[in-house]
Amino acid sequence: MLRPLQAPDYKYVTEECLREWKGQSAAAFRIPDPVPMPRFLYELCWATVLGDLSPHKCRAALDSVVFAEEAWQEDSGSVLADIVAHLGQDITISGEYRNRLVKMTKSFVESSLIAPRLLQERCEEEFLWEVEQSKSKGQDLKAMEVRVNTRLLYQQTKFNLLREESEGYAKLVTLLCQVNSDLACQNASSATISIIKSLIGHFDLDPNRVFDIVLECFELYPDNSIFYQLIPLFPKVFISFE
Repeated sequence: MLRPLQAPDYKYVTEECLREWKGQSAAAFRIPDPVPMPRFLYELCWATVLGDLSPHKCRAALDSVVFAEEAWQEDSGSVLADIVAHLGQDITISGEYRNRLVKMTKSFVESSLIAPRLLQERCEEEFLWEVEQSKSKGQDLKAMEVRVNTRLLYQQTKFNLLREESEGYAKLVTLLCQVNSDLACQNASSATISIIKSLIGHFDLDPNRVFDIVLECFELYPDNSIFYQLIPLFPKVFISFE
């Protein structure tokens, strides 16, 4: 036996509207006053989940209203996707209610009311599999997500200095050594910093290694004030104490 759900208070999806949408003259029925789109769509989805309205009648319901927010006319699919994602995470919606929710979501996609990419962005993996917007089950998608995140965030890039293009680092060291001579004025300092940034971008230099080189040159020339402007440019996370 299904446990009754706590439905929202209907303000715009009234019993009269439900009767008209279910009837033969649904195409001719119109709600006289503009309605707020988010609230109307929320009530419409709940009415469908509770079985008060069949999913294929939702199109007739949407055709019968004019939304108060004209600028939101094209965003109804986005709002519907948010509502579906919210209902999909509601653990109290189970059994036949869940089946109606799945049928409603499929109907929205088939009738182009919701773009599939919006569901894929906002819904949980298990629900995407239920509504046939994913070929993999929730657990498989979760495992795939963990692998991708691990590869992106924790996989280290190894360098072979003998085979690596070292021209950029050579130019950097040369520039930092030249700084010790007569480039300590303010204008020269700004120009040097700009050149270093250009070297990093042009040669795709690793910022961690650039910072190491800057610190080594600073050890050689501790009296040069330009290093006091260079070092704060690098995030503190780059600093490691050995």
